[in-house]
Amino acid sequence: MFEAGEVYAVDAADGDGLAGCVVVTRYGDSLAGVGMMLVAGRYGRQGLGTRLMEHALEVAGDRVVELTATRFGRPVYERLGFRTTGSLTITMGPMQGTAWPSGAREATPDDHAALLALDAEVTGADRGKALSALLATAERTVVTDGGFAVAWNAGPHRVIGPVVAPSEEAARELILAAAHGADRDVRIDLLDAYPGLRPWLTGLGPAEGPAALPTMVYGAHRHPGDRGRYVAPILISMG
Repeated sequence: MFEAGEVYAVDAADGDGLAGCVVVTRYGDSLAGVGMMLVAGRYGRQGLGTRLMEHALEVAGDRVVELTATRFGRPVYERLGFRTTGSLTITMGPMQGTAWPSGAREATPDDHAALLALDAEVTGADRGKALSALLATAERTVVTDGGFAVAWNAGPHRVIGPVVAPSEEAARELILAAAHGADRDVRIDLLDAYPGLRPWLTGLGPAEGPAALPTMVYGAHRHPGDRGRYVAPILISMG
């Protein structure tokens, strides 16, 4: 996120760290993701969140801006003109003993260009810089006909994302292949592409978070691209 995005912060007036921060990730000329919009508790309800978001929108320029909202940030986003387009469900926990599916295989360097092109088609933006950085450090990248998934370790979790799939069956195979042999709990943030994935995944062990989070967009009526195939983002804070 720090390599692909731009991090902005406000120093705390009391000299103790930061009062707030926000990260803007620009994807080509058409899309920007906003995440990590955080305000220290002692500076809450003073308009700092609004100021940070206004700055993020200035940085984004004419791009469509997307984010996933928490209950704390949603009122700020709505006042600024963001509209809800769907939801994201954080799902995490142990997922062990799954067999490698027959419909997926590990990616090779020869798949790189096609993978980036497919991501651009589905998200409506050139995310090559961020994805290339992720692929360089990923634990595993798996592909199927018309889809891919990236698995990478972050602390106690194997994160699976992004995931692009042409069908629910393909999405299941990609997730199983990406999670295969994980030595830690799995985390995948599921979007609305295939609602049947949520009960299927929790049936394998991971548990859903306490509530779905709204996905929101600014500057358009909907997210660009073909989001009907977008199963999971890179990160909740990157889109």
